[in-house]
Amino acid sequence: MQWLSFFDSKRQHGFTLVELLVVLAISAIILSIAVPSFINIISNSRVETAVNEVVVAINLAKSEAVKTGQTTVFCQSSTGTECSSDRTAWADGWILFSDTDGDKVLDDNERLIRIRESFNPELQFNLNEGKNSSLIRFLPNGRLKPNGSFCFRNSVDATNSRKVVLFRTGRIRTDTWNSDEACKAS
Repeated sequence: MQWLSFFDSKRQHGFTLVELLVVLAISAIILSIAVPSFINIISNSRVETAVNEVVVAINLAKSEAVKTGQTTVFCQSSTGTECSSDRTAWADGWILFSDTDGDKVLDDNERLIRIRESFNPELQFNLNEGKNSSLIRFLPNGRLKPNGSFCFRNSVDATNSRKVVLFRTGRIRTDTWNSDEACKAS
Protein backbone atom coordinates (compact mmCIF):
# COMPACT_ATOMS: atom_id res chain seq x y z
CA MET A 1 0.00 0.00 0.00
CA GLN A 2 1.41 3.26 -1.01
CA TRP A 3 0.98 6.32 1.17
CA LEU A 4 0.46 9.57 -0.64
CA SER A 5 2.53 12.33 0.68
CA PHE A 6 0.83 15.66 1.28
CA PHE A 7 3.68 17.32 -0.55
CA ASP A 8 3.61 14.92 -3.48
CA SER A 9 4.18 17.10 -6.52
CA LYS A 10 2.33 14.76 -8.90
CA ARG A 11 -0.97 15.15 -7.09
CA GLN A 12 -2.74 18.54 -7.13
CA HIS A 13 -4.41 19.80 -4.01
CA GLY A 14 -7.28 22.27 -3.69
CA PHE A 15 -10.96 22.71 -4.38
CA THR A 16 -12.73 22.55 -7.68
CA LEU A 17 -14.85 25.42 -8.88
CA VAL A 18 -18.02 23.39 -8.34
CA GLU A 19 -17.07 22.71 -4.72
CA LEU A 20 -16.42 26.40 -4.09
CA LEU A 21 -19.75 27.39 -5.65
CA VAL A 22 -21.62 24.87 -3.49
CA VAL A 23 -19.97 26.22 -0.34
CA LEU A 24 -20.79 29.81 -1.38
CA ALA A 25 -24.43 28.89 -2.05
CA ILE A 26 -24.81 27.18 1.32
CA SER A 27 -23.16 30.14 3.07
CA ALA A 28 -25.51 32.58 1.33
CA ILE A 29 -28.55 30.57 2.42
CA ILE A 30 -27.38 30.42 6.03
CA LEU A 31 -26.62 34.16 6.10
CA SER A 32 -30.00 35.04 4.58
CA ILE A 33 -31.64 33.21 7.48
CA ALA A 34 -29.32 34.46 10.24
CA VAL A 35 -29.01 38.18 9.44
CA PRO A 36 -32.70 39.12 9.88
CA SER A 37 -32.78 37.21 13.16
CA PHE A 38 -29.66 39.02 14.32
CA ILE A 39 -31.20 42.40 13.45
CA ASN A 40 -34.26 41.45 15.50
CA ILE A 41 -32.05 40.47 18.44
CA ILE A 42 -30.26 43.83 18.32
CA SER A 43 -33.58 45.68 18.08
CA ASN A 44 -35.00 43.80 21.08
CA SER A 45 -31.81 44.42 23.03
CA ARG A 46 -32.04 48.19 22.45
CA VAL A 47 -35.58 48.29 23.78
CA GLU A 48 -34.79 46.11 26.81
CA THR A 49 -31.68 48.16 27.65
CA ALA A 50 -33.62 51.43 27.52
CA VAL A 51 -36.43 49.98 29.65
CA ASN A 52 -33.91 48.76 32.23
CA GLU A 53 -32.11 52.13 32.32
CA VAL A 54 -35.35 54.00 32.93
CA VAL A 55 -36.45 51.53 35.63
CA VAL A 56 -33.10 51.95 37.39
CA ALA A 57 -33.36 55.75 37.16
CA ILE A 58 -36.91 55.73 38.54
CA ASN A 59 -35.91 53.46 41.42
CA LEU A 60 -32.91 55.70 42.13
CA ALA A 61 -35.13 58.80 42.09
CA LYS A 62 -37.51 57.22 44.57
CA SER A 63 -34.76 56.03 46.91
CA GLU A 64 -32.99 59.42 46.81
CA ALA A 65 -36.24 61.24 47.66
CA VAL A 66 -36.88 58.97 50.63
CA LYS A 67 -33.23 58.97 51.77
CA THR A 68 -32.71 62.74 51.59
CA GLY A 69 -36.26 63.80 52.51
CA GLN A 70 -36.34 66.07 49.44
CA THR A 71 -38.23 65.94 46.18
CA THR A 72 -36.31 64.45 43.25
CA VAL A 73 -37.09 65.29 39.64
CA PHE A 74 -36.65 62.94 36.69
CA CYS A 75 -37.02 64.95 33.48
CA GLN A 76 -36.14 64.89 29.81
CA SER A 77 -33.11 66.97 28.90
CA SER A 78 -31.10 67.28 25.73
CA THR A 79 -28.53 69.59 27.37
CA GLY A 80 -27.88 67.66 30.58
CA THR A 81 -28.26 70.86 32.62
CA GLU A 82 -31.95 71.75 32.42
CA CYS A 83 -35.31 70.12 31.86
CA SER A 84 -36.77 70.32 28.39
CA SER A 85 -40.41 71.17 27.78
CA ASP A 86 -40.54 69.18 24.54
CA ARG A 87 -42.98 66.37 25.36
CA THR A 88 -41.48 63.98 22.79
CA ALA A 89 -37.78 64.39 23.54
CA TRP A 90 -37.20 61.64 26.13
CA ALA A 91 -34.95 59.73 23.71
CA ASP A 92 -32.73 62.84 23.53
CA GLY A 93 -31.66 62.24 27.12
CA TRP A 94 -32.72 62.92 30.69
CA ILE A 95 -31.47 64.14 34.05
CA LEU A 96 -32.24 63.21 37.63
CA PHE A 97 -31.70 65.82 40.35
CA SER A 98 -32.62 66.69 43.90
CA ASP A 99 -35.08 69.60 43.84
CA THR A 100 -34.57 71.27 47.23
CA ASP A 101 -36.71 74.35 46.53
CA GLY A 102 -39.51 72.49 44.67
CA ASP A 103 -39.44 74.66 41.54
CA LYS A 104 -38.78 71.73 39.14
CA VAL A 105 -35.66 73.52 37.86
CA LEU A 106 -32.06 72.39 38.39
CA ASP A 107 -30.43 75.28 40.26
CA ASP A 108 -26.73 75.75 41.02
CA ASN A 109 -27.16 74.67 44.66
CA GLU A 110 -29.06 71.48 43.79
CA ARG A 111 -27.40 68.09 43.36
CA LEU A 112 -27.42 66.48 39.92
CA ILE A 113 -27.77 62.75 40.59
CA ARG A 114 -27.63 61.23 37.12
CA ILE A 115 -27.41 62.28 33.46
CA ARG A 116 -28.31 60.17 30.44
CA GLU A 117 -27.37 61.38 27.00
CA SER A 118 -29.38 60.51 23.92
CA PHE A 119 -30.33 56.96 23.00
CA ASN A 120 -29.97 55.33 19.60
CA PRO A 121 -32.02 57.36 17.08
CA GLU A 122 -33.97 54.23 16.12
CA LEU A 123 -35.38 54.02 19.65
CA GLN A 124 -38.51 56.04 20.35
CA PHE A 125 -40.05 56.47 23.76
CA ASN A 126 -42.20 58.96 25.58
CA LEU A 127 -43.99 59.49 28.86
CA ASN A 128 -47.74 59.41 28.47
CA GLU A 129 -49.86 61.14 31.05
CA GLY A 130 -52.26 64.04 30.99
CA LYS A 131 -50.75 67.34 32.05
CA ASN A 132 -46.97 67.51 31.85
CA SER A 133 -45.16 64.72 30.04
CA SER A 134 -41.73 66.22 30.43
CA LEU A 135 -41.00 65.36 34.08
CA ILE A 136 -41.78 63.14 37.05
CA ARG A 137 -41.38 64.18 40.68
CA PHE A 138 -40.78 61.83 43.59
CA LEU A 139 -41.87 63.20 46.94
CA PRO A 140 -40.02 62.48 50.21
CA ASN A 141 -42.62 59.83 51.12
CA GLY A 142 -41.76 57.84 47.96
CA ARG A 143 -44.92 58.74 46.05
CA LEU A 144 -44.69 60.20 42.58
CA LYS A 145 -46.44 62.88 40.60
CA PRO A 146 -47.86 62.27 38.04
CA ASN A 147 -48.64 58.65 37.30
CA GLY A 148 -48.41 57.48 33.68
CA SER A 149 -46.38 55.16 31.53
CA PHE A 150 -43.23 55.25 29.45
CA CYS A 151 -43.70 53.54 26.10
CA PHE A 152 -40.69 52.20 24.22
CA ARG A 153 -40.63 51.30 20.54
CA ASN A 154 -37.85 50.59 18.08
CA SER A 155 -38.57 52.16 14.71
CA VAL A 156 -36.86 49.27 12.90
CA ASP A 157 -38.98 46.54 14.47
CA ALA A 158 -42.03 47.41 16.54
CA THR A 159 -42.78 43.82 17.59
CA ASN A 160 -40.93 44.12 20.91
CA SER A 161 -42.52 47.31 22.20
CA ARG A 162 -42.51 47.68 25.98
CA LYS A 163 -43.92 50.04 28.56
CA VAL A 164 -43.04 51.01 32.10
CA VAL A 165 -46.19 51.79 34.09
CA LEU A 166 -45.83 54.29 36.95
CA PHE A 167 -48.25 54.32 39.87
CA ARG A 168 -48.74 57.24 42.27
CA THR A 169 -47.63 55.02 45.14
CA GLY A 170 -44.14 54.91 43.58
CA ARG A 171 -44.56 51.36 42.34
CA ILE A 172 -43.51 50.59 38.78
CA ARG A 173 -44.31 47.69 36.47
CA THR A 174 -42.95 46.71 33.08
CA ASP A 175 -45.23 45.21 30.48
CA THR A 176 -45.44 44.44 26.79
CA TRP A 177 -47.12 47.03 24.63
CA ASN A 178 -48.80 46.75 21.26
CA SER A 179 -47.34 49.83 19.55
CA ASP A 180 -50.45 50.10 17.36
CA GLU A 181 -52.46 51.04 20.45
CA ALA A 182 -52.24 54.28 22.39
CA CYS A 183 -49.71 54.29 25.21
CA LYS A 184 -51.58 54.67 28.47
CA ALA A 185 -51.18 53.65 32.06
CA SER A 186 -53.14 50.48 32.70
